[in-house]
Amino acid sequence: MKKIKSLAYTLLSVCILTATSCESLVDGINNNPNDIATEDIDAGLYMNTPELASIEIQRGVFSRLCALWTGQLIGVNQYPLAYYNYQVSQSTFSFDGYQSVITQTRFIQQQAPDNKLYQGMTRVMEALLFGTYASFYGDIPCSEVCSDVEYPKFDAQEDVFKYVQDLLDNAIEYLENETSPTYRQDYIFSGSVEKWLENAYTLKARYYLLTKEYANAYEAALKGISSDDNSMYFVPVDDDLTDNKNNYYELNTLQQGLSTSDAQGVEQCFMFDLMDERSNAKTDETARKAYYAMNPADATNNKGLAAPLEEEPIITYAENLLILAEAGARTQGFSTGLMYLNQCRAYLDEGGCANDYYSTLSHSYEAYTADDFDKGGLLNANSLVPLRALLREIIIERYVTGFTTFMPFDDARRLRGAGEDDIAIDIPLNTTAVTQHPERFFYPEEEMQSNINAPEDPGLYEPTPINAQ
Repeated sequence: MKKIKSLAYTLLSVCILTATSCESLVDGINNNPNDIATEDIDAGLYMNTPELASIEIQRGVFSRLCALWTGQLIGVNQYPLAYYNYQVSQSTFSFDGYQSVITQTRFIQQQAPDNKLYQGMTRVMEALLFGTYASFYGDIPCSEVCSDVEYPKFDAQEDVFKYVQDLLDNAIEYLENETSPTYRQDYIFSGSVEKWLENAYTLKARYYLLTKEYANAYEAALKGISSDDNSMYFVPVDDDLTDNKNNYYELNTLQQGLSTSDAQGVEQCFMFDLMDERSNAKTDETARKAYYAMNPADATNNKGLAAPLEEEPIITYAENLLILAEAGARTQGFSTGLMYLNQCRAYLDEGGCANDYYSTLSHSYEAYTADDFDKGGLLNANSLVPLRALLREIIIERYVTGFTTFMPFDDARRLRGAGEDDIAIDIPLNTTAVTQHPERFFYPEEEMQSNINAPEDPGLYEPTPINAQ
């Protein structure tokens, strides 16, 4: 904006200096050179704003809480220790995304109605925001947000997910019909229609999985992210701006006590115990475990997931493969599920389990065979039906691969109490002060105080409607 103002003043000076009559000096004197009409602004100049806001929501406190509440991280001091012990309040949360994401995307849509790439991109971002909020809070404001309605109603969680699927269908339609994309800014994918399109399909699959519409999840994932190059990551920037660094590096640099082991490194997190237990003749987790390790006492020496420039997952190829594996096993049968699980293992074996620093450590993800899931087989010590043993292994892989994403928390809530205890991971509670796991987040304090349509807060331990079924 400062550059625009400076340019305006320069142009005004040039006009005055080259004027040849008194009349030309006062002609248009009441026109303010700083008044720039909204319709004159290139909407593409604003695209990075909702993108970066989306990244912050995906990789901020939600990510940390999901990892802390599913046995993947330990809070060793300060507020992470409080979070680890489920000590959160309404002030911990916010609906800031309505302003930072939705308001911005709606502005871009209005300013560039003919730019199909912008229309598609912005709807994917909206779907990601609404889907995230609906998953964690349950009923949320949706259909009336960023409108003339002073007090937006809280839409039913089920209706929000239908709205999200419609948004993604609209996004896909725009993207599929974009033949000559033009853009000014795109921090995430640099204007790639293919990448936005594939991520839209993977998001559809993610939310169908959450709502247990497994056939739809499978069909959507078939068109989802086709390679890791097309995954959505937050890519930190190599400069001196601290807010452009990896979020977990930043937190540990501030000595905020997030770790995969306790402060002395004596006790490791539940996820590491599980990784140790699942090591077998076909699986070696050494490299991935080293990559995941976080040391808050010496943050600058973190070389793995919490390294300053390490990319952070948001929507990934591995997630898409594991949706295909679970939804495929449930709806297409054992062989389909095993095929996609082995595709994910091949990706991990080729280096997808770690970054370049740790990929030289020992690791192995050899393809599983059907007899590994037979009763008494390598992966079926509990004598489950082979299909259930396969599903359990897929859920474990989703849990480990989904470290610092929402996948483990979403799966735990989806499977818990749904008659699927045979495949659900038995995550321990972090403290004896509670008797059950959190099922949702508190509604934000600001929303509860300012919106007369806000419902009574159900609390942390009440399952959301889709998980109560």
